Amino acid sequence: MNATHVPDAGRGATRPRRAGSVSRRPRPGAVARFVTVLVVALVVFFPVYVAFTSAFTQNGSIARSGIVPNLHELTLENFRQAVTTVDLLPEYLVSVAVVSLQTFGQLITGALAAYALVFPRWRGRRLAFGLVLLTLAIPGESIVIPNYELVSRIGLQNTILGVALPYLAAGYPIFLLRQAFAAVPREIWEAAGLDGSGDLRTLGTIVVPTCRPQITTAVVWSALAAWNGFFWPLLISNTTASRTIQVGISQLAGEQTAPSVIFAGSILVVAPTMILVLVAQRFLVNSFAGSVSR
Repeated sequence: MNATHVPDAGRGATRPRRAGSVSRRPRPGAVARFVTVLVVALVVFFPVYVAFTSAFTQNGSIARSGIVPNLHELTLENFRQAVTTVDLLPEYLVSVAVVSLQTFGQLITGALAAYALVFPRWRGRRLAFGLVLLTLAIPGESIVIPNYELVSRIGLQNTILGVALPYLAAGYPIFLLRQAFAAVPREIWEAAGLDGSGDLRTLGTIVVPTCRPQITTAVVWSALAAWNGFFWPLLISNTTASRTIQVGISQLAGEQTAPSVIFAGSILVVAPTMILVLVAQRFLVNSFAGSVSR
């Protein structure tokens, strides 16, 4: 009995511990990084929290009761006043139309330009790509006056098409899609040409499905840029039929309304962008991961 017990004890004493049974203390560097990220997140999201809570409470309730609002004082009256004071619903629809036009236009022009910059071999291709990159360094405010004169001369002032026309093409979607298309093996494009597939068919059935995360990123970027546009819609539109939501919310601030009503209008403006980013989050992460891996 003792002879068999001692070897078992010896084997048990020399047997290594499992990795899960070893308790490791967190490293000071990891704790410092976690605390830093937590503090930065609180600093970034605290104004968002204040805006949301102010939108659902009565005017001045946060100043009286502190950061945590009283649940009995929550109300939707601020949103009703924000919509009726400036009549934001038509401007909402105008913004949706402008976003649809600009996003579709930038996606089509970006995909066609990126395809032409990657697959066909033609002289001056690198120069053309350099000019595309050069447009990224040009401030948008510097071309507002030429755009205004062009849109006014063709009679599109105070129209939805006039708001979206100068931005139907942009440099960043072309750059993003060009980088994505460059990762597609050229042999696939050559094989499609040998099978009798045209350029448009190859682009729509082979290249675009392969680069779906980057396409989604381009769509999200174009939609956010169109939705948040303010200076150009303010300059080119003077009527409610062509005024976007960003211009309307600025007028809400000028009506001397209560701060809680202004916060409610701001939430109505920000909510679609937040929903869009949350829905496309998986594609955005895949696009960024693919860009880093390349």
